[in-house]
Amino acid sequence: MGTPLSENLLIVGRIVRTHGLKGECKVVPESDDPNRLQSLKRIWLGATPQTAELYEITGTRLQTSKRGTIVLMQFSGIHTVSDAERLGKPLVFAYQEDLPPLQPGEFFLHDLFGIEVVTEEGEIVGKLKDVWETQNYPLYLIERPGNKEIFIPAVPSLIVSTHIEQKRLVVRAVEGLLE
Repeated sequence: MGTPLSENLLIVGRIVRTHGLKGECKVVPESDDPNRLQSLKRIWLGATPQTAELYEITGTRLQTSKRGTIVLMQFSGIHTVSDAERLGKPLVFAYQEDLPPLQPGEFFLHDLFGIEVVTEEGEIVGKLKDVWETQNYPLYLIERPGNKEIFIPAVPSLIVSTHIEQKRLVVRAVEGLLE
């Protein structure tokens, strides 16, 4: 179906199972706003951006589940449950420019990687290395030269501000957080 320029693809979700008999797939979105996926016309499915294949989207709708809102997607060429099962459970990728524009204060998770983490007092903590999703809130993994890595929960009481343009994340240094 076609291999994209893999460095321009973002993970936007994962197919977790089929839905119904006409080839729909349940996609768990990576975004905190599942509506962002409804405007997509094309996606790439695969284990990695380098191996992902292009699919045209012929329909989307939202479904509420116990674990949150999922996106039901229908793809061109996928017409039966057997067709959908053959896709497996791949990651879903899209070009950033195909997604709706971000609202002020919103950012993509990949924009956080490598930004400097400082306290409210300006003390350098380290650089944000990774984001781990947990059931309750994300955890920011902070790499600290000469020290062990630490996790900082991404909750409003600890994350003071995020400045993507300045590549800076300001955290509140409560007792025990930076040890």
